[in-house]
Amino acid sequence: MELIEVKITALGSEGQGIGSLPSGKTCFVSGVFPGEVCLCELENETSKYAVCNAVEVIKESPDRTAPFRPADEVSGGLPFACLSYEAQLKFKETRVRDCLTRIGGFDEDLLKAVFRPVLGAEKPLRYRNHMQYAIRDGEVGLLCGKSDTLGDYDSELIEYEIFEKIKDMARGCFDRAPTRLFDGLVLRGSLRTKQILVEFVSSQDGPHEVILRDAERYFETTHLFDNICDTCEDNGYVLNGFLFRISPSKTSKRTRTGVRTIYSGIDYYDETFCGRTFRIKAGSFFQVNTEQAEKLANKASQACSGSRVIYDFYCGCGTLGLAVKQKGQKLLGIEVVPEAIQSAKINRSLSLDEQEASECEFICKDVLKADFAQLIKSGKILPPDVIIVDPPRKGLDIGVVKKVMELNSPKICYISCDPATLARDLKMITREYKIEEVTPVDLFPNSSHIETAVILSKSTQDGQ
Repeated sequence: MELIEVKITALGSEGQGIGSLPSGKTCFVSGVFPGEVCLCELENETSKYAVCNAVEVIKESPDRTAPFRPADEVSGGLPFACLSYEAQLKFKETRVRDCLTRIGGFDEDLLKAVFRPVLGAEKPLRYRNHMQYAIRDGEVGLLCGKSDTLGDYDSELIEYEIFEKIKDMARGCFDRAPTRLFDGLVLRGSLRTKQILVEFVSSQDGPHEVILRDAERYFETTHLFDNICDTCEDNGYVLNGFLFRISPSKTSKRTRTGVRTIYSGIDYYDETFCGRTFRIKAGSFFQVNTEQAEKLANKASQACSGSRVIYDFYCGCGTLGLAVKQKGQKLLGIEVVPEAIQSAKINRSLSLDEQEASECEFICKDVLKADFAQLIKSGKILPPDVIIVDPPRKGLDIGVVKKVMELNSPKICYISCDPATLARDLKMITREYKIEEVTPVDLFPNSSHIETAVILSKSTQDGQ
């Protein structure tokens, strides 16, 4: 196949390099960075753009920290594994700015006034408290992009050291006793409480009782459970729970649901977050970078300072609201997932004393279906002084934006994991609110993702 020379001039939203074909058509190339010139093979072409695979870099960027390797040889999810951390932060800060100007329509003068420098990680290595590995032919690792094959990656860039040791121990067991029973391994835990959760995953779709029997027999005969226990203890950790999950569908694997069984111990671990204790159950959401998530919480706390009543939409297990709540403040958490609300109520008791806990209420309800006006009128809840919204990547439903604005809260704190949907939502919200501060926070070093905390206050006049 003919090789095409492409000069990379920018980075895309997913961290891929952007250049131009000789025809002038925009092309996307994974694994390369601005300033680099590479030789590429054409993979796919549409009327508007092309996707190419780099096979060689003939001119390297000064920001590159390791030699180039083709995208099909390395694990996905870490497009910036070979990019200096300083350059990573520059890209992420620029991405947030570009989305706010291009999608949100905010002018540069405003952004100069409200934009704060990106909050990077002091230690951008070994930061993830949650790893989801694939198991293929006895190997345990991360998949290459959207393929089903494992690729190489530098474990120091992402996973806790104890996770690496458990993973290597499991791989050794599969070498000695090959099996096709498992195709996933989920490790979660805390460097602070030294508690670990281990969960093996099977996608087999046979009778559950048969799959469970075979898994238990494998754990016992190979001493896999005992060896993982010893690995944890030898490194100063406690194995809180050893679980097995049957997730035969793609959806159940992606959402970490299915038939979950506790082989030994319990199905949760405790984490210390913002000086308070939280219980993290298997399958539940918790930010993967504990230290950086505390910086996000500090921004939310800044927005909530001096408020009497805090509403926390998409509260999940209650982590953010409970972390920022101060004595005397009332907290109302709203979440549609029943299991998350149950966890939030447990965390309320764990993280707060009896008096403060009595000031918190968690409601299992879809924000879109909640009649806040009626609840306030009936005296069941007080009107908010600040609303925290921490939606999934798709951002806020337009109906939720309307709900937020109808509540007429003096302040809003928007925590976003996607700059594009954040900019879209802010364009609507700023019809009645003004942006006080925008702060990107890097929770995902070596990836292209970025979180952003935005503080808004009720505008005294139309627009910004």
